[in-house]
Amino acid sequence: MNTTADCRPALPSASRKTRWTVLFLVATVMMAGYVFWDIVSPISTSLRMPVNEGGMGWTQAEYGFYAGSYSFFNVFLLMLFLGGILIDKCGICFAGLLATGAMLTGAAINFYAIRYMDPHHIILTHVSFFGLVPAQIKAQVLAASLGFGLFGVGCDITGITVSKVITKWFTGYELASAMGIQVAMARLGTASALSFSPLIAEKWGISSPILVGVGVLLIGFLLFASYTLMDRNYNQRAQATHTETSVATRLAKDSFRFRDLLQVLRNPGFWLIALLCVFFYSSIRPFMKFATDLMISKYGVPETTAGWIVAVIPYGTIVLTPLFGTLYDRLGRGVQLMFAGCIVLTLCHIGLAIPAIHNTGFALFIMVLIGISFSLVPSALWPSVPKIVPIKMLGSAYSIIYYIQNIGLALVPMLIGRLNDIDASYTTSLSVFACFAGGGVLLSLALFAIDRKKGYGLQKANFKNSFS
Repeated sequence: MNTTADCRPALPSASRKTRWTVLFLVATVMMAGYVFWDIVSPISTSLRMPVNEGGMGWTQAEYGFYAGSYSFFNVFLLMLFLGGILIDKCGICFAGLLATGAMLTGAAINFYAIRYMDPHHIILTHVSFFGLVPAQIKAQVLAASLGFGLFGVGCDITGITVSKVITKWFTGYELASAMGIQVAMARLGTASALSFSPLIAEKWGISSPILVGVGVLLIGFLLFASYTLMDRNYNQRAQATHTETSVATRLAKDSFRFRDLLQVLRNPGFWLIALLCVFFYSSIRPFMKFATDLMISKYGVPETTAGWIVAVIPYGTIVLTPLFGTLYDRLGRGVQLMFAGCIVLTLCHIGLAIPAIHNTGFALFIMVLIGISFSLVPSALWPSVPKIVPIKMLGSAYSIIYYIQNIGLALVPMLIGRLNDIDASYTTSLSVFACFAGGGVLLSLALFAIDRKKGYGLQKANFKNSFS
């Protein structure tokens, strides 16, 4: 039996109302991040239109570079490692304020680049990175990518922070359900961006959705500041009454030690979770960046409608992710949920890659299935990490997982953009996505085997106590 995770309540004196208020605050912050993350993808076709027609004249490769820039700083400057250590050493409140501030600043830079920079100014690049970086790229694209990269640092560190906040408040309670609701609200942010960004751009201009995203992130920053006040006040009351024990004591008093990282890095279950994460998310997050253009170019859907079809993916997860999270809480079977999700996603990409099918109804059906897959895997994947990793190391563990995931999120969009310049039919691109999803299937099988050997408890229910 795994001993790294404790299923006793971390904060036994915290009322149910307090826990769910915390969840609402931090989940809304994360939702704001996902609104901005996906605010540009549904208007990517407009960005590629000529300037005299209202676009910016971007190429597929330039858009792929921009989409991949989300992860540049996280991967090449190791910002996620620093962020994870910052969370573990300085606390979730301090790190969260810095991260949400970085999101807001990066988004503002992104807006400035799209709204005010000349799209005709070209810069020659001297680093091709295996042909993934365009030889000529607009200064506007570089500046927007700089902002999007800074936003990516803040968004992922915020994600790690939110995961640790939820683990702190919900360990021993409805952990998977809480994480499922947080993921569902994040998907609501994605769905809102995909649905309304083209409509906003059509009425007020191509940069206006980005400005709306900046405003949403400002609200998120203020909400996290509100959480820090709530957390500080609760901790002061708890210390005054000496009510928190057990897991909560370790959360407050366990000191971070670099040698503890070795305990995580030697854990085979941790590496399988991390690799499953990068394969799964590389097959779906970059796909969603290009899916609106896929609907337009292959299935003949109008741009204002295409975003709504792609939004079926996150809209479905809003209901299904908490549902599957509740099933995991009560019944277990986490690895089976992940396996099923990867199988469904693989078949969906294969179906979309078939060149002869151009039916819009078929594409809509596939989006529904992808939404189911996008609910199955995250509802079990993220709550499984605290079963494998000690609570005091969660910040660093999540940062490593996010770092590995970001390698895929940086390189895959650049690869897909380059492939789309070569093969505009999307057949090649979708075949690549299918291969990543198929890798997730194999990794989930390996995770099932190692769980049986090591006894992590990934197939077991998440809480033993009744609701309080």
